Amino acid sequence: MKISAVDIRPKAFALTWENGKVTELPFIWLRDNDPDELHPDTLERTFDLTSVELDIQPVSHSLEKNTLVVDWPEKPTHSRYSADWLAQTLPGMSRPDPSETDLQTWDGSGLSAIPRFDAVECSSSYATLYSALAHTKRKGIAIIHGLEDEPQAGEHFAEQIGFKRQTNFGVVFEVINKPSPNNLAYTALALPLHTDLSNQEAIPGYQFLHCWKSSVSGGESRFADGYRVCEDLQRDRPDYFKLLSETHIPWRFHDEDVDIRFRRPVIDVDADGGFRGLAFNAHLADIPDLPSEQLYDFYEAYRDLMQRIRDPIYLIRYALAPGEMVMFDNRRILHGREAFDPTKGERHFRGFYIEHNEVNSRMRVLAR
Repeated sequence: MKISAVDIRPKAFALTWENGKVTELPFIWLRDNDPDELHPDTLERTFDLTSVELDIQPVSHSLEKNTLVVDWPEKPTHSRYSADWLAQTLPGMSRPDPSETDLQTWDGSGLSAIPRFDAVECSSSYATLYSALAHTKRKGIAIIHGLEDEPQAGEHFAEQIGFKRQTNFGVVFEVINKPSPNNLAYTALALPLHTDLSNQEAIPGYQFLHCWKSSVSGGESRFADGYRVCEDLQRDRPDYFKLLSETHIPWRFHDEDVDIRFRRPVIDVDADGGFRGLAFNAHLADIPDLPSEQLYDFYEAYRDLMQRIRDPIYLIRYALAPGEMVMFDNRRILHGREAFDPTKGERHFRGFYIEHNEVNSRMRVLAR
């Protein structure tokens, strides 16, 4: 787009574009974001905002080859703002973000099949890996298949995405039936639908579960879209949705080595009240410490949400086979499993977490 005219106002330039649209560019904003004052290697801002006054005025300006050229009082060289740069960074406009996707909620009937991607194709094609991550963001879940028959195959795949997060369970956790377990995941019991680690200050973003071995009867994985559940709750009982998004309750995990606690609402909303995430784990919910008069309303709303989560309408089942790995948004997708008999066969999953910002960063780099 071309700049057709530049006019000066008391605190800003008024740019008129070739389509007739006028954009106001505050002087202080232009000075603070001078493209010349970025480190050539790191691209970090080197300009010190406190070195100028907020009411800074240009000494002179001109329009040269579709570029706004400005002389500032304390700067010995010209500042140049190209039309292309300005069009991409106008005040009030966020940068384009290749990691943003449209979110598509689903229930048990709406997701006929979990999106699937081949591990080898993801490793050999930036476009395929980007598509796998985009589908995981869009639906909240995807399956990677064709992993090598080795215990670290899932972690090797994840190295293409970003850093794995360490928790009190380690960087990688072995999901097997253990003697003296410190978590129900390390038993053969059925696990009801839940999200992981609601007791942590920052709930992990994406969870990866790699099926290395599976020859038992049972142990089928279960998934539900927490976004859809909460959408329906907000539609049917907005009072319950509001209460569960505003009431902070305690969450806790403790064993011989750690005692990790945090207070947060069951439903996480953004500044506009939009659904951002879910913290639902009945096994990690500590004793609600609300006043008695609040407990009745809380339990009514909390139990309603729990019943909705267990409604078969939201549920999908999938038996992961050796060489498959499911990756899902832990703050959105509820997961669980059926019970299995550990004496008849072997079931060995390996799990880890990668944060949302790592996935988003990788998508932006892949999009280049």
